Amino acid sequence: MRKPKDTRSDKDGIIVRLDALIRITLELSKNKGSINQASTARILKSVGLTPTEVARILGKKSATEVAAYLYKKK
Repeated sequence: MRKPKDTRSDKDGIIVRLDALIRITLELSKNKGSINQASTARILKSVGLTPTEVARILGKKSATEVAAYLYKKK
């Protein structure tokens, strides 16, 4: 079985995810409990999660489904 390409240690990965949860919680409290998927995706990416990880958290099948949220159109 091949090891994933992720170079972060398990501890670093947990820290990144906790940072993401904290940021989302703060945004929810600022916006009185409502936040859309685009904002959530951008927050998750801003703390260092990959598009694939963002997609998994948002319940999407692939990173291409969240790409529109993460990258500006040219």
